[in-house]
Amino acid sequence: MKSSLLLRFIAVGLAVRWHRLLAWVILLLAGGIIYAPALGGDLIWDDYYLVRENPFFRSPVFGWEVFRHYLFFDSFSTYYRPVQNWSYILDYWLWRGEPAGYHLTNILLHCVSGIFLFELLSQLLPALLGHNNTPPRRRTLSIAALLIALVWVVHPIHNAAVAYISGRADSLASFFALLAWLLARRASGAGSLPARAGLGAAAMLAMLLALCSKEIALVWLAIFALHTLAFEPAWSWRAKGQALAGALVVLGGYAVLHALPEFRAPMADSPPTPLAERFLLMLRALGDYTGLILWPARLYMERTLSDSAIYRSVAAWREGVRWELLSVGGLLAVVAALALCRMRGEARRLRIFGALWFVAAFLPISNLFPLNAEVAEHWIYLASIGALLLLAGTALALPPRAQLAVGLATLLAVGALGWRTAVRANDWTNTETFCLRTIQDGGATPRILTTLASFYGDRRDFPRQETILRKLTARFPDYAPARINLGICLAQQGRTAEAEPLLRAERADADADSRRFPKTWRAALHLAGLHQQNQRPAEALAVLTEARKRFPDTWELVKYESEIRGVAALPAVAAFAEAHWWHFDAWSTLGRMRARGGQPDAAIAAWRAASRLDIYAAGPLADIAQLELERQRPQAALAEQLAAIARDPEQPRQYLVLGQILETLGRSSEAIAAVHKARSLAAEGRPDAD
Repeated sequence: MKSSLLLRFIAVGLAVRWHRLLAWVILLLAGGIIYAPALGGDLIWDDYYLVRENPFFRSPVFGWEVFRHYLFFDSFSTYYRPVQNWSYILDYWLWRGEPAGYHLTNILLHCVSGIFLFELLSQLLPALLGHNNTPPRRRTLSIAALLIALVWVVHPIHNAAVAYISGRADSLASFFALLAWLLARRASGAGSLPARAGLGAAAMLAMLLALCSKEIALVWLAIFALHTLAFEPAWSWRAKGQALAGALVVLGGYAVLHALPEFRAPMADSPPTPLAERFLLMLRALGDYTGLILWPARLYMERTLSDSAIYRSVAAWREGVRWELLSVGGLLAVVAALALCRMRGEARRLRIFGALWFVAAFLPISNLFPLNAEVAEHWIYLASIGALLLLAGTALALPPRAQLAVGLATLLAVGALGWRTAVRANDWTNTETFCLRTIQDGGATPRILTTLASFYGDRRDFPRQETILRKLTARFPDYAPARINLGICLAQQGRTAEAEPLLRAERADADADSRRFPKTWRAALHLAGLHQQNQRPAEALAVLTEARKRFPDTWELVKYESEIRGVAALPAVAAFAEAHWWHFDAWSTLGRMRARGGQPDAAIAAWRAASRLDIYAAGPLADIAQLELERQRPQAALAEQLAAIARDPEQPRQYLVLGQILETLGRSSEAIAAVHKARSLAAEGRPDAD
């Protein structure tokens, strides 16, 4: 009898585990399949900085340094997201900078967050619905949890957080926040004090990682506190107090870390928006987000909700009436949510909790508080869970047959949403496709147009670039990036007389532009280039000197000065490298300048410092090998060259140098093999590093 009961218990346990495993597989496959088109996507927009130019992701030595800086080094933003940089450090180690690997990480983070959401909802729904914990009811709630998580995983509104490499902060924060919540629940049910303490500490660490992934994790913490206090009947008040005390400790630790970066002056902004206008924008934002959740047809970056021109005439108002309709939609969403929460009967607690979840996540992005944009699709990543819980609570209030019909309709919706997500994921193929489709859907903002123009400039399609920039400067004459980029475009075409007035600005205007827009130093850099090209080095240096006072942390200005002045600029380069120990190119350049200045030991020290800043950079080690060979130390040169090849074994030039070193050492057969390897790689079309 006892053995039969034991076997039955094991069978039930295995069945539950298999059901959960099947749910995990469904969520992984669903997310992986619909976002598969993004795997072939290139770097877009902020990706060029975060996973290409960003100095803090190419080596584990930056593990602590990222906590001392904001996410964007050369920007006005104060996004504090060191864990996002940690994820890029890991990606660089795994994928060596290949975009497909970064996209795969994004997809996995989103899918695993969906799995964690399913696990959390499977635990929360029974108490929120207040039903007996019978096996049939557990299966129903498990299916409900799976459908909610599945809709969330496949919903196309999350494209900007998944298909866009730089958008991973949302999924990264959700990954750690959901993990923290699950660990906290596990800790509350642990039988021994050491287990509770260990799981509780792990939950606190996961929550701290979530906060250091994106600021929205503060809302995750607030939702956890709300559920703990008002919707968690199984926990004693002592357990609730311990959980909230742990949350306060996490907040304190986050405050200490967030204070590490140096103060950054905010971007010069327009006067504060009046409260009445902010309230109107809140309703429009709510209407826009509600529409995107229910019918995600037009998805694009740089969404806007206002244009003061619509009130200048009746015709203009009619043309912009869609914004007024969004206000009505937002008001209707509020009324509908209140009505659903007031409705008595089945699943009312779930509807109320879902509505409170949405409100908590929506308020920070509602425009009631200052934002750097009016709406953004990825901002709804967390709030959408609350909306889905509200809708699920409405469905679970229906009779059983109606619930079955809703479940089948949800499966059909999953298919439609997944198809829309896959189509949208194709928009992130490259910068041109991304910008053109954004413009087509109504997102022709100055930033999008400037990005598209820069893409054509990088492709040396200067006529297209010039056309876009001339239209942009005519429409937005105060938008300095368009004027500067137009000047650079004309300079690259050799039209110096037209370019100089666009790149030159009075000191007061240049100061004002530097406070309003990032990277305006590019104007001074290219203006100095025009002076140098026209054999006016003194004027070029004067431009750079003035610009360096305005942008003391901009390496490009120091580097160009070193190219003009040569070894005479060695002190300036050395000072910059010492002040910015993490800057790879500064140390590499310093090594080359010291070598030219007859300081071989100091040059090797600089290259050695550079080699620690990029785990795959072969250049500094190859430079050391070349210098050692020139110093008649071939054995030392061989060790350095082999280390360089180990870092990047696909460069033909490295094997030619290896052959030269081996020949010097009298190892002729090995030298011939190295030269043969170089020719083989060259025949395969393997490029040498710049």
